[in-house]
Amino acid sequence: MKIALACAARRNLNGGSMQAATAKRTAKRVSAKRRALVRGEPVVRGILAAALEELASAGYRALRIEDVATRAGVNKTTVYRRWPTKEDLVRAALLSITDEKIIPPNTGSIRGDLIALGRAIIEIQTSALGQSLFHVCLAEGLDSELMAIARSLRAVQEGGIRAIVESAVARGELAPSDEPMLPCELLAAYLKHKMMADRACVDEAQLARVVDVILLGVLSPARRKQV
Repeated sequence: MKIALACAARRNLNGGSMQAATAKRTAKRVSAKRRALVRGEPVVRGILAAALEELASAGYRALRIEDVATRAGVNKTTVYRRWPTKEDLVRAALLSITDEKIIPPNTGSIRGDLIALGRAIIEIQTSALGQSLFHVCLAEGLDSELMAIARSLRAVQEGGIRAIVESAVARGELAPSDEPMLPCELLAAYLKHKMMADRACVDEAQLARVVDVILLGVLSPARRKQV
């Protein structure tokens, strides 16, 4: 009887030790995964930045993932693992610009939101990288694969900007419309034409004037009387 009890106690002890060891190994694996994710975030940002720089200097057709990897200081398999094709990499790189710079503002008024949106567009288009990418797009042509990628991102970008208009309608500032994105599209088109075609700078006062002109046509009747 004593021997049986001793064996049972030993089994319980061994079982507990094994469970503790298994739990410890699991915790280590989870911790390692978390550390890998943390270390991976700066690597991803570095690769996307390198892709934008390579795109601006070499163009889309001449861009090679090997060159992007070299510029980013990583192995090419690191790039291929996350972005299997050049198209996937360039799409993610282009999207990273607007994700970082164009964050839907929430100033409390449609006028303030449009001015904040305009500032973000100006910042992107007046940067050295923005100007280089613009020239690359022109050189590649409107029917190029690069332009097709850029157009495919429009729906993704509009999702965040649409919140500006929806908030304004909810506040009663804008009348419901079949073309809810029109104010944002007019502002973006004006800024692109002014800075890229006319090579002109747009200051704060001019940005505010353009926003006011756009809003006069889309404000709700009650708000239009207040202007």
